[in-house]
Parts: sequence; C-alpha cells; structure tokens
Amino acid sequence: MEKENNIPASGLAGLRAHWKDDMLSGFMVSLIALPLCLGIAIASGVPPMAGLTSAIIGGLFMSRITGSHITISGPAAGLIVVTLGAVESLGGGDPLAGYKYALAAIVVAGAIQAILGLLKVGKLGDFFPSAAVHGMLAAIGVIIIVKQLFVALGTKAESGGHGLFDVMAQIPDAVLNMNPEIALIAMTSFFILAVHPHIKLKIIRMIPAPMWVLVFAIPFSHLFDLFHEHSYNLVGHTYELGPKYLVHLPDKISEGIVFPDFGLSMTGAFWIAVISICLVSSIESLLSAAAVDTLDPYKRKSNLDRDMSVMGGGSALSGFLGGLPMISEIVRSSANIGNGGKTQWANFFHGGFLLLFLLFGKPIIEQIPLAALAAMLIHVGFRLASPAEFKHVWEIGKSQFLVFTITLVTVLATDLIIGIATGILTQLVIHVIYGAPLKYLFRNKINYDENGDSGVIKLEASAIFSNYLSVKTEIERHADKQKLVIDFDKVNLLDHSFREHVHELQTEWSESGKEMSFVNDEHLVSVSNHPLAAKFSVNLEHLGIVKFNEKQNRIQEYADSIGMDYYPIKSMSTNQYQGFSFNLKGKVKYTENMISGSIDGHWVVYNEVILDTSLETKSNDLKIPTALIYLGVESPKFTLEKEGFIDKLKAYAGYDDIDFEDYPNFSDKFLLMGENEESIRKFFKPELIELIENYPYYHIESKGNVILIHSFNNKTGEQEMKNLLELVKNFIEKCS
Repeated sequence: MEKENNIPASGLAGLRAHWKDDMLSGFMVSLIALPLCLGIAIASGVPPMAGLTSAIIGGLFMSRITGSHITISGPAAGLIVVTLGAVESLGGGDPLAGYKYALAAIVVAGAIQAILGLLKVGKLGDFFPSAAVHGMLAAIGVIIIVKQLFVALGTKAESGGHGLFDVMAQIPDAVLNMNPEIALIAMTSFFILAVHPHIKLKIIRMIPAPMWVLVFAIPFSHLFDLFHEHSYNLVGHTYELGPKYLVHLPDKISEGIVFPDFGLSMTGAFWIAVISICLVSSIESLLSAAAVDTLDPYKRKSNLDRDMSVMGGGSALSGFLGGLPMISEIVRSSANIGNGGKTQWANFFHGGFLLLFLLFGKPIIEQIPLAALAAMLIHVGFRLASPAEFKHVWEIGKSQFLVFTITLVTVLATDLIIGIATGILTQLVIHVIYGAPLKYLFRNKINYDENGDSGVIKLEASAIFSNYLSVKTEIERHADKQKLVIDFDKVNLLDHSFREHVHELQTEWSESGKEMSFVNDEHLVSVSNHPLAAKFSVNLEHLGIVKFNEKQNRIQEYADSIGMDYYPIKSMSTNQYQGFSFNLKGKVKYTENMISGSIDGHWVVYNEVILDTSLETKSNDLKIPTALIYLGVESPKFTLEKEGFIDKLKAYAGYDDIDFEDYPNFSDKFLLMGENEESIRKFFKPELIELIENYPYYHIESKGNVILIHSFNNKTGEQEMKNLLELVKNFIEKCS
C-alpha cells in the first residue's frame, strides 16, 4: 500500500495507475452488492431489477462526478422503510401502481436533494442530535427484521392491521406455522453470515459472506424443487413450494425499465413520501460518506455538499428508469477499502460488473431463494438495532438513551418524519431543563481573540447540537490559523453531539498538521464515564444523574484532603500528552479520574491515561497513572527511566547516558538522556537525585515547561495514586 501522503491520483491518471486494484476491488464489492441489491428491492416492494438499476447507475455514471473518493453508491437497507411506505401508501393496494407513484416520489426527492447539495446545506447533517439519528437507524433495523422475518419463515403477514406493532403481534403465529424447508434456507444463510467473520482460513475469507450464502442457498432451490409448484406433508401439515419463493427478473432488460407516474404529485401522501425519502437518503449518505473518510488510509476528505448533490441526482435518474434511491453506502464502501480499492474507479467497475451480471447472469440469479436474501437483510437490520447499540447509547448517558428510545418507539408507532422530529424536540427540552438559554438555543454567543498565528474562540451559555453549526462556521472562518483554542469557561452545558462533532474537527486539524485544543471545561461534570458524554455545570450527583462508586468517593475524600479538585470523567482532550515519548507505546484514547490543583505554587494534573494497544499483541487497553507538573519556568528537556540490561549494553556501545560520578547508585539504576547535558546536570541537584533513587519504578520526562511522571507497573489503585502524588510533591520541593 502507498504511503498516506502519496494520495492516489483521480480521473484518467488514477485509472492508469490503479486500474488493477480498483477492478479487483470493484469485482469483490459487486459480489456483495448483487444479492443485497436484489434483497433491498424485493423488501422495498419493487421488482428485483430496481435495486440493480440503482447500483449500476451509481457506479457507471455518478462515480465519475461524486464528491467522495472511495465510496460505493447504490441502494441501502436504510431506505427500505421509506420506499416500501411510499409503495404501500400511494398504491392503494395495487403494487404496480404504487411502484410507479413511488418512482415519481424518488425522482422529486432526488431532485430536491441535488438542489440542497448545490445550496451547500450538507452541513445540516450536523444539526441532528446523535441519539435521535441512532434511534431512527435502530428503528429502521427493527422494521427490516420484522418485515423480513415473514419472508425468511415462508409465511405472510396479514394486512389491514394497525401498523408495525400489529405485524409484530403476528410473529408468534408465523413461527408456529413456518414453512420448514424455506426456514431452513434462511437459518443456514444466517448461520453463514454469523460465522464467516470468525473463520481464519484465507480461502474462505477471500469470498464475501453474501456469496457463500448463495453458494449454499442455490442448491437448496434444487433440493426442494422451488422451480415448480408442489406441496409436501410434514407432521400432519401441508406446505406449498414453488417459484414464488425465488427471485425473478424480466426476460429483457427493456421490460425492467419502468417510468414514474406523477399522477398523485398534488396529494399530501405523495409529499410525505418525498420528504421521507429525501430526509433519510440525505442523512444516511452524509453519515456514510463522513464515516468512510475516517477509514480511508489516505485520509482524503469528501466534499459532502457535492456528494449529497450527486447522490440526489443519481436517485432522480434511477427513479426515472425504474430504480431505487441511492446513497454512498458504508458496508460496500468499507469492503472496497478492505479489498484495496484506491479511487472512484472501483465504484465504476462495481457498476460495470453488476451490469454484466444483469445481462448474462439471469439464469443463475433466478435460482436464488428469497429466504436467503431475507436472511441477509435481517443480518443488516440486526447490526442497526443490535443490543450493543442500545448498550453504547446507555453508556453515553441516560438522557441520550431517553432520546434514542423515544425516537425509536415513535418511528415504529408512526413514521420516520414524526419520529426524528420527536427525537429532536425531546433533546431540546432536555437541554432547556438543564440550563440551555432559549436565546442561544440555535446560535451560540461567540467571542474571538487573535494573536498572530493563533486564535481563541470563546463560547458562552450552552454548546449543544442545535447551535453547533454557528460554532462550526466560526471555526471554518479561522481555518488558516496554525493553532485554535476553544474556550468553554462561560459554558454551562456541553452535549454529546457537540462534543462528538468538535472532536472530529480536532482530529482533522491534527491530521493537517495544525492544533485545535479545548480549555476551561473543568467546571463541567460529565453525566457518565463515556469520554464524549454530555457535561453540565450543575451538581449532577445530587440530582441522581451521576453516582460515585466507592473508589470514586475515596478519591474525592483524598483530593479534598490535599486541597485539589477531583473530576471522575473520561476526557478525549489529550493534547497535553503530545510530544512525550511514553505516547509512543500506543495512541492515547482518553483519560479518566483527573485530580488537579496547585502544589507549592505549581499546577499539577493527575490522570489515568488509557492507551490504545490494538496494534500490539495485548488484548486490553493499557492504563497508566500519570502526573503533569507545570513548573512555570523553562527546564531542560530530558527523559529518565529505570536502566535495564539492554540499556547497559547500549551504553557500552556509546549510547548517551548521563552519569553522575558522585552518585554511582543513581547512574547504575537510571538511564538519563537529553540534548543539553550541562543544563540537565544543573537541574538534577543532589537532593533531587537522592529522592529519585527511592523511586526506581517511575518514568520522568521533561519537554521544557512541563514534566511528566508515570509509573512503570501500570497499576491504578488508590495507593499508587497517593504514591505518585507524594513523589510529585517531593519532586517540586527538591526542584525549588
């Protein structure tokens, strides 16, 4: 793979340079896309070819003008709900009429989305609170599971009920009356999807899980003779089998091209369908493109406005020719990256291979059981609404979980538009209850100070999802600065969505060689241990929102006894550790259990630092107790640690180890290194050397005005914390 700074060329130059990688990746992705496109179309209440039409148009045409670099475009499972809703609500019981009316809604929704992208409103994707978006996606997952479960069992839900909850009530009866042979196909398919990621054999992993499903499912079509109408008896019950359980494509491609019917364009139901399709496709496409950017090994950034506009235009074209709406789909895009795709030509090749499958693969495609496709969609739905998703939101905070749950239930009970609107309103009400001023609900009060190449953005009142766009605009206004500080000194509320967004911006600045830091949020208390949880200025422990455990209570008592403040939170603000060599052991993920305050006139911050060791052989993250001492004066730069056997060998080879003849024990125990030996010797006074000799298991490092001390044994108990702070106190005394 090329180095990250050697960004692949685009256009024809990219094709010449990377056609082999992109063609191979495009082929592998098309193997995943083929069954999913078919299944998404069938689940959406439209012909199977509609899914392929969307992916082919997205690959062959829209890939050439999109604003992203490595995404794969096509139909998405998240749009099943809105498309099926349009078909059912507009068709009045006539599937073909509903299909044509739904195509008209797709064309209009795509056109509106394209216009919104041209107006550069892609940033509005940042307006939606994270919990409401995840609640909406989880609801979509539940709906997919419920709807496809009947297909997987070979049964059919009775219509004429009262929405999804009525359909859910029919599940027990469907299980009792399932068609065993159809259910066996679905269960085998789901088993393959579940175990495939855990199989280590390279030959198995090379073929995508959806293709393995087809490899096993198609023989079932022959075994159970699904090509002919017949019935069989089992345990006194009669079950029917036949072609209705298989995929069907038109005899000619031209027969699969269906044009939209705009006859209902002046009705309310039509515009509800338009808004639903436009809303969900816009949100999903923006989220997916942004997520894929984080996976791109070359750290390229998508033009989200352009991507949104192109996906909208692609949806309009697809709908005009009988296809589904399209987005930049994250699962297939992730597979593209994993298979070595370099440019958008991989998306082009993916569309080309799907066209070949449509032209020449009809005999094989029509052997695919619908139950296998249903199992794939249930698997996708489960990922959207998995228990892990619920657990993740709960860990962020109870208020987030409340918004998540209300959004999910409202979507299930009503529709997506009402559901997401209810989630947004719930989040706003919670913020008002916890002190967000109505005056600054949608725009933050911002002050800006500048000093050469640096700038400070001072926020006031609340920093929440609904006023984040005003802050983002201010940040973008000063994108030319080398260093930007966001000051939260006068903020009384920081919500999760806001923190998530600014943390992403901080990462982008860091990747571009600039620095963005956050300061003066110590007066805010986190609602949970999640590193990006909401933070409030009220006493949340007394409100019952946050409760200290026994360890935290003892730490609080100890901090009080030494006149320091305790913050039992996880923090993503880790810039203070940049530049220290201990950071080379792993990436600093977050810090927790911070104690800060003044010791003998010097500011000290104790933290438990969690390092990401996922690239190492360790199975768990590494937790290191650390202390930072801000001396207020410049000290020499040095590193000091216990000297091991290998270090002694290096010393014999001429390794720069600063020794003190008068302190042979110190020189023998410790490896001391630094550029300015004279100033280092002046710094290490006799009393300081004698102190350090009694603490052989600590790493001490200075980068000038800040000194870092951390333990080698990586224990984070209360006694270790007290020992480290006692060492810090004595260290400051000896340095004075």
